[in-house]
Amino acid sequence: MAAHLRHHFVLPGQVLATSNAETDGGFLRGHGTFIELVQEDDDDNDEHDIDDDGISSGGMAGTSKKKRAKGSGWGYSEKSDVVMQTHDAKNSDDENDKSGDEEEENTTLTKGPQRLIASVAGTVERVNKLISVIPISPSIYVGQVGDLIVGRIVGVGGSRWKVSLTCSPLTSSASNGSMKEGQLPLSGVNLPGGVQRIRTSEDVLAMRSLFKEGDLLTCEVQNVQKDGTLILHTRSLRYGKLDNGVLVTNRRNNGRRKNHFVTLKGMVAGKNTDDNGMDVDGEEEETGDVDVYLGLNGGIWIQRTVPPKWENAIRADQDERAPLAETLQKLRQRHATTRVSPSMREGIARVRNSIECLRLVHCQITPDTIEIVARASVDARVRVAEMLLPEWVVKLTEGTRR
Repeated sequence: MAAHLRHHFVLPGQVLATSNAETDGGFLRGHGTFIELVQEDDDDNDEHDIDDDGISSGGMAGTSKKKRAKGSGWGYSEKSDVVMQTHDAKNSDDENDKSGDEEEENTTLTKGPQRLIASVAGTVERVNKLISVIPISPSIYVGQVGDLIVGRIVGVGGSRWKVSLTCSPLTSSASNGSMKEGQLPLSGVNLPGGVQRIRTSEDVLAMRSLFKEGDLLTCEVQNVQKDGTLILHTRSLRYGKLDNGVLVTNRRNNGRRKNHFVTLKGMVAGKNTDDNGMDVDGEEEETGDVDVYLGLNGGIWIQRTVPPKWENAIRADQDERAPLAETLQKLRQRHATTRVSPSMREGIARVRNSIECLRLVHCQITPDTIEIVARASVDARVRVAEMLLPEWVVKLTEGTRR
């Protein structure tokens, strides 16, 4: 593959590489590409750059001097100079019983020069001989080991939970499909109290006490099976059930970054508290910070930052030798049962509308861009309900375009 196409933008139908080998070719087909078989006389007319591996690239498919015969389509005809080979064609050939002549003809079609053509618009990536096209805006999340997921439980049974990667409600049909669901096995979660032991049949019967249908959670991809199914886990103390917050779904997958857990400082201004540090509504004073969890599957969770005094109070009431997992489970339970103050709700809604502003102008959603829009709304004294007005959307996102 020519060096000038690496990490460059390509369009559907653009020729990425051409191999003159008569066996499997000088490249491997990756995501976003398909292979086109070319007759030898037609391959001689291609004017492409050839690199050290014997692979040439450039141009658009079907632009050679010898044109394809009309009506050849995706099959093979005697008048056609180009033969297109897809996985669907292979499967149909395997399912249908063919005569010996047809089988012999198919074996001859798999030999000869080959072209690798982009099937989607995106950037080209190459690892040795594997050539792939990474789409600009992937519609289906393709997980990798270590990815942070913000998902929703859609099924319980068989010693595992089914997790919707699209965070769709239970009544939505968008949660169907193996590529949009992950599996969380019972062995991949922490038991109550942080107990380390083998799971039993009693644990299987009590699965709904941990997660039930409709619950939101953060988890991590532990393994990716051959069919693309994601195996998840929540054994890290950072992961678990989500409560008392707001979920925002982004159609475009959030990009990978070093840290997906971020804290926005000072999103709540002018808290009304009395002399005892209590909110005017009787709730304990909160820090005024907002936590944002950016899932790589497009799910974004927004909640208040847990006050440090909560953890100190829990540690003071329990034994010093108590495991950290038990302390964090009590902390999550207190967060779930403690009502969010009105001022904190406004701060969470401000961060939520900041993300919506970025979506409306098709700007990348990152911790930096979220904070820029949220800070701009606070400085301009914009009400949360007015942030999504067209004139304010343009003004608040101006700092992200510099």
